[in-house]
Amino acid sequence: MAGAVSGGGDAGKLPTLVFMAWRNVWRNPVRSLLTVGALAGSLVLLVVYLAMMAGMSRQMVEHATDMSVGHLQVQRKAFIDDQDLYATLPWPYLERLEAACPGAKLAPRMYASALASSADASNGVLLKAIDPIREPRVSRLLAAVRGGSADLAAAAPTAGGLARFNVLIGAQLAKNMKLDPGDELILVTQAADASIGNALYRVAGVLRPVDPGFDRSGVLMSIEAFRALMVLEDGFHELSVRLDDVATLGQAQAAFERELASLNSESALDALGGRAVVRNWRQVVPAVADMLQLYGAVVWVIGLIVVALASLGMLNTMLMAIHERTREFGLLRAIGMNRGWLLAMVLIESLFLAIVSALAGSALGLGLVSGVLRDGIDLSANLPDGFDFAGMVIDPVLRMHLEPIDLVYACLLVIGVTMVAALVPSLRVVRVRPAESMR
Repeated sequence: MAGAVSGGGDAGKLPTLVFMAWRNVWRNPVRSLLTVGALAGSLVLLVVYLAMMAGMSRQMVEHATDMSVGHLQVQRKAFIDDQDLYATLPWPYLERLEAACPGAKLAPRMYASALASSADASNGVLLKAIDPIREPRVSRLLAAVRGGSADLAAAAPTAGGLARFNVLIGAQLAKNMKLDPGDELILVTQAADASIGNALYRVAGVLRPVDPGFDRSGVLMSIEAFRALMVLEDGFHELSVRLDDVATLGQAQAAFERELASLNSESALDALGGRAVVRNWRQVVPAVADMLQLYGAVVWVIGLIVVALASLGMLNTMLMAIHERTREFGLLRAIGMNRGWLLAMVLIESLFLAIVSALAGSALGLGLVSGVLRDGIDLSANLPDGFDFAGMVIDPVLRMHLEPIDLVYACLLVIGVTMVAALVPSLRVVRVRPAESMR
């Protein structure tokens, strides 16, 4: 056998070398299995962590696009910069933009600030007005009702014949003002015509937390109720867009920009409100987009640290194996095996351990993600309304999502780090002197 692997670089010697390396791996099965267990365990942790972070990232994107922002938003520059009440888009824009992109659902929104009062407290609030018919096509906001109903229609008038509208309020605002579904709420604000707008409303329902800011001070009403309060009939502040296919985001944004340029040439908007701007969700909430990009780097850095710590077991295994087999290496050198083939044999042993670890770890990791953790990690017992993360409210059930390419990268990371860790002790084989090692 020694003659078969002595001499130069004949490729026919490689199968024999591979056979020898495989047998050497299992000469001490307990030590090899402990090494495989450590490396496979690190890969399992990495796979579960990747699946959890990918699931959280998907939840953040879904929350941004399904609950609040949408895939695209159309607003005027002055409203983006200063929340200018008068920076509105004309109502004809809605039909024109809807026709410009047939694969999109559009919903207008309006915003203002006001003072809310009840029998027990008062609080500054943000008014958000929606179209109850169009909004469900764009977001799941009206489905996020904790108590009461999502009915934003006109409520029954008071005993004195005073007209009322229904509103929905944030959970924290309801707690602070001690309001429950069915209670009355007074809103006072400065209307668009400089008059004092005030009206009585009925709290139809309480929204569960969908946004930290809106949860503390948000009042959701219909556009009809908003117009009556604010005396603002000329247009809307925001157009939220949801696409049937998010892969067409770039094309849809370009189509809206072309249509807006055409509309502006036909009837120019006033200079104070600025031009109409189309932004995708990444531009609307850049903090979330930047956070998602950061996750990509942080996840792999943490994974590298976990695998590097586990690869210390490989380092120890190779040091012990080389120390115990010093005489054997000296004998192989004495009968003609050159240093390169000897080093290759030891590295192939390390590669076998790494591959077995990667296969075992990926199988266990997939089993956990698709089996035990298939329904996610449920934190609802302690966090029934979810938790605030990077300015977004994350669902209390952390869903798992593992991309196949991430699993491949994780396996390659384990194999690569393991081989680097094994390289240092393996180089000691090159320095073995036959005469000294066989004494």
